[in-house]
Amino acid sequence: MSTFVFKSLRNTVLGILAILMTATLSNASSLKDMVDSVLSSHEDVVNAKKELEEAGRDVTDAFLAYAPDLSVKWEGGSNYKHNAATDSNMHGWDTYDWTWKQKIMDSGATIVAIKNKNLELDKKELEFISARNDLLIEAADAYLGLIKASEKLQASIESEANTRETSGQEEIRVQVGSGLTSDVLKSKRQLASAQKTVITDEKAFNSALYTYETVFKTEGPDVSTLTKPRLPKDTLAMLPNSLEETVEIALVNNRDLLLSEMDVEIARNDVVTALAGFGPTVDGEMKYSDKNDASHTGGQHYEEQIKLTIEFPISGLYMDMPGLLNDRSALDRAINDHAVKERDTIKDAKEAWQEYANARTLLSYSENEASIARELLSISQKEREAGQSDAAAVLAAEETLESSMKDLSDDSMTLVTSVYELLNVINMLEPSMIEDTTPIGTFNTSTQ
Repeated sequence: MSTFVFKSLRNTVLGILAILMTATLSNASSLKDMVDSVLSSHEDVVNAKKELEEAGRDVTDAFLAYAPDLSVKWEGGSNYKHNAATDSNMHGWDTYDWTWKQKIMDSGATIVAIKNKNLELDKKELEFISARNDLLIEAADAYLGLIKASEKLQASIESEANTRETSGQEEIRVQVGSGLTSDVLKSKRQLASAQKTVITDEKAFNSALYTYETVFKTEGPDVSTLTKPRLPKDTLAMLPNSLEETVEIALVNNRDLLLSEMDVEIARNDVVTALAGFGPTVDGEMKYSDKNDASHTGGQHYEEQIKLTIEFPISGLYMDMPGLLNDRSALDRAINDHAVKERDTIKDAKEAWQEYANARTLLSYSENEASIARELLSISQKEREAGQSDAAAVLAAEETLESSMKDLSDDSMTLVTSVYELLNVINMLEPSMIEDTTPIGTFNTSTQ
């Protein structure tokens, strides 16, 4: 009778928990849907996209340095000349000037400026991907973190209910003279510990909930609709097969390393621009003027002018020298920074691969451990009912099951995030790769 009461109490508690979670959490969806909604509206991604568009316009602006400078000008008024050999009074004179100015050569400064603007555009594209992927991983962590926190809380409540049931059974055994008071105290001590664990996991659950609401700009997500993502086959196929392969791909594709290479190229171009300041410039100009009673000349006439200007900046030999030296120093610093970034990339690639490899191995062990722990608890409870073991064995089995279920939840989530992190390090992560939403997937570990 007592066993029936405690089991009923446990089921009631779990039912209340499910109802509370459903009442507290609403309006959630799959990971892919939630990530897509964030990526389409988050301020960081929107700003990165605007910066990319601005960089594209800067490239166009740089090319326009070679576009002809066209202008038209009108002037009009009256001219009066007195006390001269020939006096002159011109009323209502006017002139029209059409001018075409053309940059012909500036010792390569404009060509280098165009190259740098294209490099800046390429950098903005990579920075946009970085902003997008950083947000993608943050959103995935928040989504999976809420699932993990709810699973851990559920495991704690189940463990607390099992411990409460065991404690009650031990009290009954003492009352009928078949149990030990020490077993009752042990079970009560573990019950108190289990209750503390529930409180701790409730706090962690609320923290995960607040993070989810902040990242996804929502309130009251329904935890019952949150599901662990199944990784598509195409995503898994893109993963490297070894640590060496991961490092090799990262040294070619890693975004931070690519950005560093572009910084070196921009610094090298800046040196070329500084050297161009010591070279000549060539500009052309064509001008057509239509004049009517202008310049104290009666009647209407027109003038045409074509000129070529070649300028040698002699003062640049001493005025621009400090800037050239600073640009060369900046190039040296960029090369040194790139060497550091290369070493950091190798380290990041190794760590990402190791995290993925460990997560894959640990998950298989955790699944096995959880299955054994569940069976062990069942056997321990039966043996205790038959008087073949003591309360300590049951309590230990309950603790083992709780710990193994939490480890399984941790490891299953870690494997998913490690895949995202690894693909991000080698610059292959795309939003479409985070989840397989078809009915049959390739990865979906259950902790139930």
